[in-house]
Amino acid sequence: MKQVCILLAVLLCTAAVADAIVYVYASSCARCNSIGSVSCGSGYGNMVSCIGQMAINSCSDCRRIGGVCSGYFSAYCMLY
Repeated sequence: MKQVCILLAVLLCTAAVADAIVYVYASSCARCNSIGSVSCGSGYGNMVSCIGQMAINSCSDCRRIGGVCSGYFSAYCMLY
C-alpha cells in the first residue's frame, strides 16, 4: 500500500509539472506584450517567442484567450 501511495504522489506531481511547461508563441511582439511578456524573441516559423509571460500556465489558459495548444509533456501555445 505504501508503494501505491508513493507512486500516486509521483504521478500527480509529474502531471502538475508537465502541465506547467507551456511554450508560448505569438504572431507579433505586440501580441506577446498583450499577455504580459517581458520581451519577445526568435520563435517558430513566422511566430515570435513570448519571453517571461506569466498568464498562460496550461492549455486551458491558452484556449481561454483564443490560442491553439498542442503537445503532451511540453505544451505549445500558438497565439495568432
